[in-house]
Amino acid sequence: MPGMPPSRDVELSPAASTARVVLYLLLLGAAAAALLVPPGNEPGGGVGRRPELLLAPVLLGIFAIGFTAYRFTLVRSGRYHAGKAFVQVGLLGLVLFLFVPGSVERWKASGVTPPVDLTRQLRSVDPEARAMAAELVRHRDPQDARRYLPRLVALLSDPSVEVRRQARGSLMAMAREDVGGEGPDAPDRWRAYWAARGVAFPP
Repeated sequence: MPGMPPSRDVELSPAASTARVVLYLLLLGAAAAALLVPPGNEPGGGVGRRPELLLAPVLLGIFAIGFTAYRFTLVRSGRYHAGKAFVQVGLLGLVLFLFVPGSVERWKASGVTPPVDLTRQLRSVDPEARAMAAELVRHRDPQDARRYLPRLVALLSDPSVEVRRQARGSLMAMAREDVGGEGPDAPDRWRAYWAARGVAFPP
C-alpha cells in the first residue's frame, strides 16, 4: 500500500512501548511456567488439584488478548502491515488451540488419586483376599475395571466357591447380563464375549 511504513513498529508512543514490554514479560512468564512447573502430583504429596498448572495457559491467554489488541492498534494507526498482523494472530490462536486443552487436562488429572491396583490381591494365595478383590472390581470405574477382566474370567475356575461367586458377580455387573451362565464352559463363554469387545486375553 502506498505510503505505508515498513512492516515493523516505528515511533512508538510511551504507552505502546510499555505495552510491548508487558507483552514480552507475559510471554516469558508463560514459557517459564510451562517449563518449570512439574505436571501431576508430586510423589508422596498431597491430593488435590494444583492451581499452578493453570498458570501457563492463563498467562498465555492474557498475552494473546493483549497481543491481538496491540497489533490491531498498530494496524489501525498505519504503523504495521495488516496481513502480517493477521498471520501472527492466527498462529497465536493455533498455539492456544493446541496448548490450552492439554494444560487444562493436566490440571484436572492432578486432583485424581490413582486407584489401588488389585492385580496382586486377585492373585493372592488367600481365597478371602481374592474374593474381596473380585468383588471390588465391579465398583471401579468401567474403564479401570476392564483391565481385570481376564483375571476375573480365570477366577471362574477358582477352587473357592466364594471367589467364583464374586468373579461371576463382577462379570455380570460389567456386562449387565449373565453371559456365561453356569457349568464348566462358563469361562469360555465369558472369554468369547469380552474378546469380541476388544479385551485381550493371554494365550
